[in-house]
Amino acid sequence: KTHAQSHEEGRCRLHPQTSDKATRARMPEAPEANNVPSDPAPQTTGFVRGFKFNLGHQETDRIVDELEQVCKQVLQSAGDSWMTCTAASNIMCNNLGYEDQGELEDAIKCDWVEFIQSMPHLETKIQDDGSYANGMMVFRMKPFVPVQDRKMFIKSFTVKTREDLWRVCHKAPSAVMEFPEMEFEIGADAKRKIDSIYNHIAGAVYNLSMHVSSLGMQLSEDHKDKISETIHDLNVMLDVEKSFTVLIHDRTGISEIRPDDDVSTQYGGPAEMDPLEMEELKMQEMLQAINEVDGGNEAGGEAPPDADKETVTEVD
Repeated sequence: KTHAQSHEEGRCRLHPQTSDKATRARMPEAPEANNVPSDPAPQTTGFVRGFKFNLGHQETDRIVDELEQVCKQVLQSAGDSWMTCTAASNIMCNNLGYEDQGELEDAIKCDWVEFIQSMPHLETKIQDDGSYANGMMVFRMKPFVPVQDRKMFIKSFTVKTREDLWRVCHKAPSAVMEFPEMEFEIGADAKRKIDSIYNHIAGAVYNLSMHVSSLGMQLSEDHKDKISETIHDLNVMLDVEKSFTVLIHDRTGISEIRPDDDVSTQYGGPAEMDPLEMEELKMQEMLQAINEVDGGNEAGGEAPPDADKETVTEVD
């Protein structure tokens, strides 16, 4: 088999089709290339603890991104309220075109509650406040660790086997992923990225391919040759013919690699505030100002009687 045939078979096996509604919204496939990685190591159920779904699946990436947008909308409208997993699945199905939660779970090949529990930027609990959601699993976005309690760092991990490509990397908006053996890096893109190491690299291949395809004649032949060589080298890395190092440079101290076995961390000075963190702080200040107006804090600034009561976003 050629590498292209092997890769296509692997893509079909690892990326099973979802419904027509979900498929219509997918990103276009990357341009055909002569140098593509062979079939990546099949993901073993439970290999990455808590990540039994295929995080390298393009549709899963779309679901993760949409879930984060939903969490941000809840934060803007209801502060740090908890949201039921059922409510979230209803919104996700409506936004992404899935028929119901069962079809959504077919796309991620995982139970929806388990999927929520596996997200490193979400916190979950069983609601116990006596509300209509009592006994149900609820979640919300984790607050950032205060910047004064964080340090900037460089995380280092050596990919030795193809199974290591399925480690999950939570790349902060300001973080840079470096591959020193290639002198290549994936820069900061002002967006949180939670994906397998495999898909981080495959995404770089896609972006470079699209760059050449879109600019076409505007690039010199020498420039095209150098980009093609980089694409080839990245694809060779995905075959793991030899070990290579992944470095995460994060001045905000937020990024993670899971599981963290054999991941070393070199700490630096005090961390910087992440752009998303500043956005959330501004949002909290705005919500606090609204609550002060609507909550009747005129009398000595006292909080409403039920201010400390935990609530659940009622959007089921």
